[in-house]
Amino acid sequence: MKKRVSKTDKTDFTEEAALAFFARHLDEQKWNYHRVGDGPTLFSGFNGDDALWDFNMCARQKGDGLFLLGVNSFIPNKARPEGRAACTELLSRINFELSLGCFEMNHEDGEIRFRTSIVLPAADITNGVVEHLLRSNLAIVDQRLKQIMAVLYSNTTPADALKLQEQKTESKPEPRFELN
Repeated sequence: MKKRVSKTDKTDFTEEAALAFFARHLDEQKWNYHRVGDGPTLFSGFNGDDALWDFNMCARQKGDGLFLLGVNSFIPNKARPEGRAACTELLSRINFELSLGCFEMNHEDGEIRFRTSIVLPAADITNGVVEHLLRSNLAIVDQRLKQIMAVLYSNTTPADALKLQEQKTESKPEPRFELN
């Protein structure tokens, strides 16, 4: 079900129309979301393997028919001042491995988030692009959250925290189902 914006609609395409792609995807998944005010941002939450966290989706017009679509996941725990240097190192190490998105930390208050975004012409915005942007964001946070929590709360070094992911990928995957 690929819905594309025709080239003739390009001039009428707005932030609201771009944001509607996110809303349709969430509606199809039967996910709850809300909007605060008239801004081009939707808010929701996700229940991952190890935690529940908030995320938002935004659509901003950048000019000349280009739109920024973004998803930001907010890690539920902030880094304490004494742990921010180690957390910064971990996030930098993780970012080096990523080909999509980046972790960021506000050094003033310790807030950690993960951002995925793309800038593209209105005519190239599809349900598939929106789904990929959202699902990639949530999957990466879910995959890396245990490492972040280890550095924040168990005095695990950033290098050792990365080994947690390596051990997980080296272990034999559990079967999805069993045959009798």
